[in-house]
Amino acid sequence: MKKYYDVGIIGGGIVGQSIAYQLAKEGVSVLVLEGNKIGTGATSAAAGMLGANSELENYDAFFQFAKESQRHYHVLRNELSELSQINIQLVDKGMYKIAMTDAEAASLKEAITQHDTVAWHEKDSVLGHEPMLSAEIKGALYIPEDGHVSPKHVCAAFAKSASLLGATILENTPVHMIKKNAVNEYSLSTPLADFICSKVVVANGVWSGYFFNQLGIDAAMKPVKGECLSVKSNQIGLERTVFYDHCYIVPKGDGRFVIGATMVEDDWSTEPTIGGIQSLIGKVAPILPELKSAQLIETWAGLRPQSHDGKPYIGQHPEGEQIYFATGHYRNGILLAPQTGLMIRDLILNRQLNEDYVKAFSINRIYVQT
Repeated sequence: MKKYYDVGIIGGGIVGQSIAYQLAKEGVSVLVLEGNKIGTGATSAAAGMLGANSELENYDAFFQFAKESQRHYHVLRNELSELSQINIQLVDKGMYKIAMTDAEAASLKEAITQHDTVAWHEKDSVLGHEPMLSAEIKGALYIPEDGHVSPKHVCAAFAKSASLLGATILENTPVHMIKKNAVNEYSLSTPLADFICSKVVVANGVWSGYFFNQLGIDAAMKPVKGECLSVKSNQIGLERTVFYDHCYIVPKGDGRFVIGATMVEDDWSTEPTIGGIQSLIGKVAPILPELKSAQLIETWAGLRPQSHDGKPYIGQHPEGEQIYFATGHYRNGILLAPQTGLMIRDLILNRQLNEDYVKAFSINRIYVQT
């Protein structure tokens, strides 16, 4: 087995596989080390929402980065399908961000002044498009760009494409230690073997905190548990994703609907609770009453990695080591994966970068007092 690589990536979720794919396209020798099966952590727990407009409220570098990543999915849909023969199931029918009160309606209407791609739809218009929504709604913000994908299929397409381009992907191979051997040479210690890499990318979600501690970086990674459920009903017609109070209903097109997600901080368990699932149903049932008669298929939970300020760390080691970080994506790992892969690629290949993004996502920001 080959043991020397240009880049070793710790973490085989959607972010790690996106990076591997972009580097492999450039002819870089890439190794991905995943402690479990690829895409079985936060990636598999996500609903796949591409909510750049619905989730993010500040018109800043983070928002612009998210918008670019969202748009890049349309490139990847064809690119990955052609190479891997896997359909990432991109659906871009838009999203309704619902208002149930006059105050919520007024707040959502404010967004129109800042985002020229969104529009306010009055109650009758919303119900004309989605008649199964509750007649109690006040209206909704229509966001045509916020669609969704299948996270498992995206991750698998990245992984297969990267592999076909020459990347090595090892499952059930956890990394226990990053050790610097010499200038631009690092050893990644695993139960299988020690792998030597010129550069290292830490991209294993909430578990990245383990390596922060090992490397002496004061950047704690906090788990935020997200509980979800899926239901099935052939009687419910819903074309667009529905978003309300940080909860969503995502129609998957085959009679299934994914509903999520709770936000439970500092909880490392990955088992859903009755209370968490009940709270989700309590939020979405008034919006789509017919869900009460749907068949419950599954419940699950995943751990989102939250940084100190809720924004990801995408950048180089603060002391200039050839160690890079791509973690802390919190609720937006699926959305941000494409652009994260491109940014890490450009960092490693010393290409020109958007300085606003470099500053916004640099791990050095934890040392800056604001």
